[in-house]
Amino acid sequence: MTERLRNVHGLRVPRDYVMKLLRVMDPDRVAVRRSRRFTRRLYHNKGPNYLIHIDGYDKLKPFGFAIHGAICGYSRRILWLKVGRSNNHPYTVARFFMEYVESIGGVPRCIRADRGSENVFIEDLQKAMRWEHTDDMAAENSFMYGSSHRNQRIERWWLSMRQGGGDFWINLFKDMESQGIVSTDNTLHIECLRFCFTELIQCELDKIATEWNQHTVRRTAENSSGKPDILYFLPATHGTVDYKTEVDPPDIHSLKMMCRASRPSGCEADFEGA
Repeated sequence: MTERLRNVHGLRVPRDYVMKLLRVMDPDRVAVRRSRRFTRRLYHNKGPNYLIHIDGYDKLKPFGFAIHGAICGYSRRILWLKVGRSNNHPYTVARFFMEYVESIGGVPRCIRADRGSENVFIEDLQKAMRWEHTDDMAAENSFMYGSSHRNQRIERWWLSMRQGGGDFWINLFKDMESQGIVSTDNTLHIECLRFCFTELIQCELDKIATEWNQHTVRRTAENSSGKPDILYFLPATHGTVDYKTEVDPPDIHSLKMMCRASRPSGCEADFEGA
């Protein structure tokens, strides 16, 4: 503040005098700064499928593996965690979403995502399935864009994924690159990696998601501590409900058929058959 007064306003005020004025004018913030404690932003989520967060993970992308995931904001249950050739192709990530919709027989109340071209088809599908509903988050309001730090549930979970086993693959491929075994500039090398490791990485992601969904999460303002699977599938035990809206199976099937993408995972078909 002393520097701002000098540089912006041309006022030379002694530092101790500025500190005294701040203690009078803004005592609460001064107390927070003196305590050297970080004040967390409060996060509110009423129940399963009230708001889900989706995002792509790019740490393995240089080696040919793009990961996409979704998490329930209330229960913190991982809804899908998939590895593929790309997490930027709209039809690929939309297919993940429609597989989830088909598994629960409905659509979540709202989705939050980063603003990226890969989410435009999911946005259209979500709004289409919520278009005729009458609640406050129906139609256009059922999909929200925001910066990465606003998509906090899934952004924070990527760290847990790395701690749960994802770091192994990152370090493995970096070691292979540093030793000259593979080159990220060589298309053939990338296809070889996909051919050898795609199924192994997906199995590891399935294991990480299962272990996370069955571990005990800490208590929050919205719910008591518990396992994500229990919080998600048995919301009544914590005094809430599932906020999904049912969708007719024929409609789900029709929309899912629109999400076909060529080679969503693994290596190229020609390479695999060689």
